[in-house]
Amino acid sequence: MGYLGKFNKKLLWDYQVSEEDLKEEKVFIFYLSRVLNNGNSADTSELPIEFIEKYIDKLCLSRKVRKFWE
Repeated sequence: MGYLGKFNKKLLWDYQVSEEDLKEEKVFIFYLSRVLNNGNSADTSELPIEFIEKYIDKLCLSRKVRKFWE
């Protein structure tokens, strides 16, 4: 696993996470949730749809965001 897009540290304003940390599945899932909930179109366009499909059931998403992606 690994994040293929541009890592936006601003989405994790309240945690110290490096791009290297995204290799851990739980950190990656947390970051993916933040991108979908709080990211802009540039952030979300960096995500391969396969990542969203694979992890959708594990993501912590607002109802509105979850409905959009499901």
